Amino acid sequence: MQSFLIFKVRSIIKGILLLTLIQFNYFFSQAQSYTGYHSSAYAGVYSILNNPADILNHHTRADINLVGFSTALGNNVFAFKYKNRNDDAAGLAYPNPVKKDGKLNFNTDVFGPSVMIKLSDKNAFAVTTRARVFTNVDDISNAILNSLLPDVSTESYLGKRLAIINASVNMHTWKEVALTYSHQIANTDFGVWKAGISLKYLGGVAAFSLSSNNLSYIHDSIIDPADGKTKDALINATGNINISYTKSLDSLSDDINDYLSFKNPGAGLDIGVSYEYRDEMQVYETLYSDRAANYIWKAGASITDIGFIRYKKQQTKSMVNNFSGKTYTVDTLVLPSDSNDIYQMANYYNNLFNARTESSLLTMQLPTTLHLSYDRYFNKWLGVQAQLNIPLVFSKLNFYTGNYTPVSICITPRAEITWAGFYMPISYNSISRLNVGAALRLGPLVIGSSSIINARAGKTKGLDGYFILRIPIFGYREYKNKTYGQQTPKLTRKQRRELGCPTNLFLPHKIP
Repeated sequence: MQSFLIFKVRSIIKGILLLTLIQFNYFFSQAQSYTGYHSSAYAGVYSILNNPADILNHHTRADINLVGFSTALGNNVFAFKYKNRNDDAAGLAYPNPVKKDGKLNFNTDVFGPSVMIKLSDKNAFAVTTRARVFTNVDDISNAILNSLLPDVSTESYLGKRLAIINASVNMHTWKEVALTYSHQIANTDFGVWKAGISLKYLGGVAAFSLSSNNLSYIHDSIIDPADGKTKDALINATGNINISYTKSLDSLSDDINDYLSFKNPGAGLDIGVSYEYRDEMQVYETLYSDRAANYIWKAGASITDIGFIRYKKQQTKSMVNNFSGKTYTVDTLVLPSDSNDIYQMANYYNNLFNARTESSLLTMQLPTTLHLSYDRYFNKWLGVQAQLNIPLVFSKLNFYTGNYTPVSICITPRAEITWAGFYMPISYNSISRLNVGAALRLGPLVIGSSSIINARAGKTKGLDGYFILRIPIFGYREYKNKTYGQQTPKLTRKQRRELGCPTNLFLPHKIP
């Protein structure tokens, strides 16, 4: 059974990776996209990734994105040591034996041609295109991992019952076109409130979902009656396994039009709000503060990726197998060499396990996530942002099909001017733990990684990288003291209250 799981997962991952032309090892993953650059005050159209309200920003009047590519892989068991990259294990290390259940995340985000335009200081909109690949693998028991890994002692599991209680694998590839609008909804004497919303039109490309329920077996050696030889076997297998996938995985096409069309439509939503604490002169547009370019500190909250894609019965296949104490030699679980696609793989195991096949609806939930952020300026060039990301749906629910992002927190110090910036994200998430990275922005180009520093200095359980090519249009209006009538200054509401002045005392009036 364990060979069945491993070969199935490998083949599905290989198919999905073809869609994004990635050739990474599948042991590693992260959670967020473009980590580090997300904190920039010059992020422009990329602000929608974490909070659609943030595109309404004085630093960027307009932004034309040409292409952005972010990919991140990682896990909670295997570590990569850069200094050992040339050894036999290619720098990979893992505990012997493994003492925790395995988890894995994979995330690729292709940010396509997009545009953001700020209509005024109170209104902005964006039109964006994206293609995304998400994979979550959860709760692969440590006993199973020890039985599969080389150089791990077999004494701890041979002859004992091994269990995969509620393991799950969810993989999804989709594309989206989004319309984002941000508006200044209110202002007070010391702050400005903004709100934003993104409406997404989704198109599913391919999906795969696997779940087990109380699956267990005894791994030991038996004498095969067919040839009288001693072979490894899975004895007295019990429990069940459910697999659903889209037929598109059977015939991945080289035609780009197959990936651009929206044959499997869905809908998604992002919503967000932010509060910017400003100098009183900034709020009433009389002058910008010397302490910061437009705000002193900002707090935001958003929920992204609300929605799902539903694949119809005629587009999916599924296999349900209930194991009732049968024994399988490991040799029989290895796929024949001529099994090159999902259909052939499924057909082989259907016959081997005498499984029940059927068609059913497959609904893949988007990785719905709550983002909480706080951003602080020290002056016009230096600042720091802290962000907490909390998934609102989890694949731990055995009946759940879809993706999720791990719980994570990221603190990003930054130094930036109009045409350049440096960012150092320090992040911690529930799967790959601590990572330290760096990102650099030079004119229209951005490159970065949230794990490059600790990957080079020590070891990491997460590897990632990204680049961005865009045409930013910077600039904000440098307000001057506004005067009314005969050089009479405009008072703020707070000043009028303190002075007890009527609200219309200094309003413009005609001079006879």
